[in-house]
Amino acid sequence: MSPEEVGKPAGGVVGRFALRYWVAIVLIVLAAIFIVQNRDRQQVHILWISVESPMWLLLTAMLVVGIAVGLLLRRRHRT
Repeated sequence: MSPEEVGKPAGGVVGRFALRYWVAIVLIVLAAIFIVQNRDRQQVHILWISVESPMWLLLTAMLVVGIAVGLLLRRRHRT
């Protein structure tokens, strides 16, 4: 081996990308496809309030609410 090859990771450019980066890229592409396919506006009624917004935005808001509730109600492990 030459001195230049000692510090280089094996596998080239693809080998340097960790699995989490590939998963992140796939999730970003899926999110973009989801947004493009769900652009039509929907009307939502909550008590006396009516809101009209794109479907993707409403679903994203519900996801954020679900994550917040999950974080508030999660159990902490004692160590």
